[in-house]
Amino acid sequence: MRRMATAMVLVGVCVAGGMTPAFADEAPDGVLEAIVADTAPARIQGDDLVAQVGDVRAEIPVDSEEPLTLQSGNGPEISITLPRGDGDEDEPAREGSGAVSHDLGDGSRIVPAIRSNGIVQILSVLHDAGAPTSFDYDVAVGTGGSLVAAADGGVRLLDAAGEEAASVAAPWAVDASGKQIPTHFVLGQNRLTQIVDTTSVVDVQYPVVADPAVSVTYYRYSAVNVSRTYNWTNKAIQLAICKVQSGASRGTCTMSAGYELETSVDTSFGLTRGFVSANIGVNESKKVTGNVSWTSPVAYAGSSYKAWAVGTRVTYRIQKWIGRKTLGMSTPRWTLDSTSSTLSAFEPQVGFAVGQ
Repeated sequence: MRRMATAMVLVGVCVAGGMTPAFADEAPDGVLEAIVADTAPARIQGDDLVAQVGDVRAEIPVDSEEPLTLQSGNGPEISITLPRGDGDEDEPAREGSGAVSHDLGDGSRIVPAIRSNGIVQILSVLHDAGAPTSFDYDVAVGTGGSLVAAADGGVRLLDAAGEEAASVAAPWAVDASGKQIPTHFVLGQNRLTQIVDTTSVVDVQYPVVADPAVSVTYYRYSAVNVSRTYNWTNKAIQLAICKVQSGASRGTCTMSAGYELETSVDTSFGLTRGFVSANIGVNESKKVTGNVSWTSPVAYAGSSYKAWAVGTRVTYRIQKWIGRKTLGMSTPRWTLDSTSSTLSAFEPQVGFAVGQ
C-alpha cells in the first residue's frame, strides 16, 4: 500500500461497486481528455495550481509531496495528500488549464484536476498489470473533523461540529476498452484508500483509470408554515401591575411605568437573527418606547390588573436543505435534511393590553 503524509481526518468505510461517470464508455485516454477539456481556468501561484469556481477555491500542488486543498467560503479547509510512488517519480506536467500529471515511476500516475463546476477529481492511471491497485489519500477537514460512510458508496467529510463540509462520490474505474472494473473505498485511521480490483476481471485492457471526486457541500435554509397574528398580547412580557388595596370593600388601582421593547426572533441551525428575520418579514432592529398610564375601574379589594406588551407575533419553522454536486452537474441537487420545531418572533408596537 502506498505511503502517505500524515493528515488529520479519517475516511473509514468499505463500499463495493461504484458510480460510473457519464463518459466511462470511452477509452481511458478519452476519459482523460474529456476531463482535461472540462477543467476550470487556473493559474500557477507559488507551488500550486489555483482555481476559483464561485466561492470554491481549489489548490493542486505541483509538488506531489504537498497536499491538495479545497475550501468553500468560510468553511473548513479540506486537505488531501496525494499518493506517492515506490519508484523514481518524473517531473510533474501540466495538463490543460486545471490539471497536473504526476508520474509515480511504478507503472501508475496521478492526475488531480479542478473541474469547471468546482469538483476536484483525482485520477489514478494504471498503465500495466504491474501497477499498484491501492491508492491512499490522507484527508483533513479543518481541525477535529471526521469522515463517515455514505449509503451510496461515497464518503461524507464532516467538520468539527459534525456538519458535512464535503463529500466524496462513489468510486468508479474503467479499462481501455471501457469495461467497468470493480472498485471500492476502505477507510482507516486518517486515510481513504481506493482499491481497484483488476484481478476479478478477465482480460483487462490497460491503461485502467479510476478516481475519487470531491465536492464541497452546499446549504440553504427556508422558512415554512409562516403564520402572523397582529395586535397580539404577549403575556410573556409584563409591563406593569397594580392591585386594589385592602381596607375598603371596593376601590381602584393605578399603573404608571415606562417601557422599552425590541424585536425577538427564535433561530435554529446556527442561523443569525438577521437571516431569519428577513425570511419571515419582521424588523429585527425595531425598538419601541412608551408609557403605561392606566387606572382600573372600581373593583373589590385584592383585585389585580396587569399590563402586557402588544405587537405582531409570527410563528414558523425552518427547513435545512443540503446540496451536493456530482460530475457533470453545474448546480447542486438539493435534498431536505431536517426541519426545526415551531419557532416564534415578536415585533412590538407602541401600546399595551390590560387584563386580570
